[in-house]
Amino acid sequence: MTALRTAFTGYYGMRNFGDDLFGVLCTRAAQTYWRAAPRVVGPPLAAAPARSTVPRRYPTRWYGSTGLVGKASRWLSFARGIHDCDVLVMGGGSVITARESFRKPMMLSAVERGVQLAAVGVSIGPFADARDEDAVAAFLQRFRYLSVRDERSRRLAQAMGLQAITHAGCDLAALLPVLGPRTAGPASGQGAPIRIGVAPCRYREDGEYAAPSRRRWEEHLIAALADLRRMREVHVDVFSLNEHPRHGDRELARALVDRLRTEGVAAEHRPYASQDPLHTVDALAACDVVVSARLHGAIVAYLQDVPFMIIDYHPKCRDFADDIGLDASLRVTADRAGNPFSDALPALLAGERQPRVSRADYARRAPDIFQCAPWAKA
Repeated sequence: MTALRTAFTGYYGMRNFGDDLFGVLCTRAAQTYWRAAPRVVGPPLAAAPARSTVPRRYPTRWYGSTGLVGKASRWLSFARGIHDCDVLVMGGGSVITARESFRKPMMLSAVERGVQLAAVGVSIGPFADARDEDAVAAFLQRFRYLSVRDERSRRLAQAMGLQAITHAGCDLAALLPVLGPRTAGPASGQGAPIRIGVAPCRYREDGEYAAPSRRRWEEHLIAALADLRRMREVHVDVFSLNEHPRHGDRELARALVDRLRTEGVAAEHRPYASQDPLHTVDALAACDVVVSARLHGAIVAYLQDVPFMIIDYHPKCRDFADDIGLDASLRVTADRAGNPFSDALPALLAGERQPRVSRADYARRAPDIFQCAPWAKA
């Protein structure tokens, strides 16, 4: 019997850790649960058992660029992806929005040729108005299967009349305990330095969602780490989980390293590189505590049993924190008074303030993202 030809599309190959992790986990899950022959729409991803639509020799910086070369590269890659597939899957992230894209008309055209559409591990919205929501609802009516990653998206799908195709799932990163690396966790023993992971993010502070001031939370964190250092040796890994030259975090991470060193705190820059997300998973798992503005820095820490705090700058951060029952003291919000890290970091290092939903319970839901699809194999 011919294997199901499945192509996964997302923001893969754009030098973003979370998006590349989706690509790796989607292709592994498609092999495991669908017995499919998966393909990545984008450049090759390390540890993804799949062909890709971009040649390995093609420079990643060209594919992810904002100019004509980048746009043409992504268009050609997508055209190759839908040319010979049975199922085209939007795999992971905040991809179901009203944002205009060349992909939507191409996907609808592919449906006319017999390609089935699906989305797994995605969020829906938010939308600026009812017109945008209606347009997305009409688009999703052409899908065969939709697995959303948070309760807010499930309610939106229900309001759109999509109950018959919608599965209430979770984030794709929850597949890590099943399909990802077996990490040993932090190696800090008696007298060893405390390893703190920090993942900044170049988010907007002037949007509709009330985001905390980047400068303010970073100053609070530096002060709390300097205080912690007086009691025990501290080493900080500052991750830039998005290395895109325009939208990424490299400059923020390097600046934070410099400021920490000025305060006498040992710090090192840990960039995401080589489209190898599982290597970064290992690096996050080696931390004793993670403070992350990047959503998937927080999610991976949670799934690797690393205590964490999240910078709540976007509805997707709030949605995840709500879904796992994260303590309010571990959410850095715009209206938070005082230094949120002063009490929280010592509490986390002491093993306190665990999320209400255990990592095991959350991860237990992950296989259903794929097993509830129409193409799943027993």
